[in-house]
Amino acid sequence: MASNRYRIVWVGLMVLLLESLAGVSRAEEFWKIVATGTEASLRGLSPVNRSTAWACGSQSTLVRTIDGGQTWTRHTIEGLKGTELRSIHAWSADELVVATAGSPCRIYKTANAGQSWDLVYENQNPQAFIDGLRFGDDEQGFAFGDPIDSKLMALRSDDRGRTWARPAAEDFRLKEGEAGFAASNSSLLVFRPKTDRSKTRGSLSVWIGLGGASGPAQILISSDAGASWTRSGIAMIPSGKSAGIFSIAMSPEGRAVAVGGDYMEPDSNRGNIAIYDSDTGVWQAAEGQVPRGFRSSVVFLPEALSIDHPRASWIRWICAGPSGCDFSEDGKTWYALSEQPFHSLAVASDKSLWACGPEGRVGMRKEAP
Repeated sequence: MASNRYRIVWVGLMVLLLESLAGVSRAEEFWKIVATGTEASLRGLSPVNRSTAWACGSQSTLVRTIDGGQTWTRHTIEGLKGTELRSIHAWSADELVVATAGSPCRIYKTANAGQSWDLVYENQNPQAFIDGLRFGDDEQGFAFGDPIDSKLMALRSDDRGRTWARPAAEDFRLKEGEAGFAASNSSLLVFRPKTDRSKTRGSLSVWIGLGGASGPAQILISSDAGASWTRSGIAMIPSGKSAGIFSIAMSPEGRAVAVGGDYMEPDSNRGNIAIYDSDTGVWQAAEGQVPRGFRSSVVFLPEALSIDHPRASWIRWICAGPSGCDFSEDGKTWYALSEQPFHSLAVASDKSLWACGPEGRVGMRKEAP
């Protein structure tokens, strides 16, 4: 009897493995990989539409395409050499802001595709380090960084990134060792709540995913653009020196997915995902398969994509990391999508899907034939 049970379990595992491999082999056709002309590690990504996108990364690399990825132009910022660029937001082919990660701690803006740059923020404190920069609409943006003297580094812009200042709030203290991760510019979520139709200042919601400290990973939440904060502990994702929350995405209905894990253990799927149910206000564990390893980026697709997969028909969520990409229909059960390693995912205003990663790699969702 025991041998029969083992045989049944073994057969079941083999079926799951073969189905998983079949799904990957079909999904490998999902990405169109384009050459950017650089070997830099690209972590910041801001597509404008299916034709235009900006990406940034190591060695002060900043590249742009205006022809759907066929060709890329490298742009430079005077005075920066060998600096990490990991946070970026582009409004168009010409207008964008980009932030450094590390020293010097700066935010730059251009309105002429990098022919000239305005230094719109600088912090000379050696502890200053920007982890993420996002905009909730065309005018209001938010940036955050590692703590300075144990206090959250938070910045807000109300004028399309022309100026940046600390929110009018008391200093918010972080736990010892607690900080963000600048792996994909997506541990920061900035949005205007669906119920808020006013354009008044202070109405943006901001979520910040953290790690670094011992215990469960934390999400800081502000409903007034950083004027006040509350904590939400995520028991499903442990926090540690190299572990925590690396990316957060949200659907229009308010379901959120947080991904991460431990970047020092890229193949481990322990503690790499949590799902937020807006109806209950509770963070939950995945109900089925989880992503296959550490994940640094997750996005919600505003338009479902069909897929030829033995166990799923639609893609609504995608997450990415060093061991490839995974997808989900509901955020609760995940399947292998591709083996291509990416650091960051992003969806443009026209719903086109982009990805960027190591060795200058950029991927685009292949158009249906």
